Amino acid sequence: MRYGDLIQFEPIESVVQLQDADEAASARQLVSTYVISDEMAEKLTGLVIPQLQFNQPVDNKGLLVVGNYGTGKSHLMSVISSIAEHADLLSALGNAQVAHAAERVAGKFKVVRTEIGATTMSLRDIL
Repeated sequence: MRYGDLIQFEPIESVVQLQDADEAASARQLVSTYVISDEMAEKLTGLVIPQLQFNQPVDNKGLLVVGNYGTGKSHLMSVISSIAEHADLLSALGNAQVAHAAERVAGKFKVVRTEIGATTMSLRDIL
């Protein structure tokens, strides 16, 4: 018996491009393959989603995602932006708690995915 008979592996994409989430099939794959740890679920439900929702008046603020190369920042932003734009992707989330919390923002945004490198231009000029 071989390991391949017992376990099915899908190749891991080493680099996620944020713009890949512009395509529906890619967005669904990015959402379904994102592994949500208990700690990440807590951050998404307790911090990220409450800052994105507009149903209840709170002091909403911008969020800054910081991390080293290869730590999943683009994958995370692809998941958040895909769900914010397409409510039907909630079913692809691998964590029921996060999916329930994300109902507050799912499908309520038009998303512009862009990456801004080192620049001296203002955000207004870029957009």
